[in-house]
Amino acid sequence: MKFEFSPYIAFQVKNYKKAVKFYEKVIGMKKIKDSENETEFKFGPINFFVENNPGPGGTTFFEFKVDKVNEVLKKLEAEGCKVTQIYSDKSVMIADPYGMCFHIWED
Repeated sequence: MKFEFSPYIAFQVKNYKKAVKFYEKVIGMKKIKDSENETEFKFGPINFFVENNPGPGGTTFFEFKVDKVNEVLKKLEAEGCKVTQIYSDKSVMIADPYGMCFHIWED
């Protein structure tokens, strides 16, 4: 079982429209695509996703590409991780027992 760090980092913000403008105009990230609740930026070799979270905001998570989500999920749950959101059978958000969230996905 192999985890591969993917070049994606996502973070959630309270004031989505102002944050998108800030990261594009002030920081200089290149906007790739956007929607009402998510904007993808490219900055060097890393892809950033700014997500609208009108709640507390401030959540950042990494993404790991894996060979088989189902197998990895079983191992992670056995180690105390919890599923926080299922996007599809190949895309799952995880919370580890120590307070970090991350996304696992497969092609």
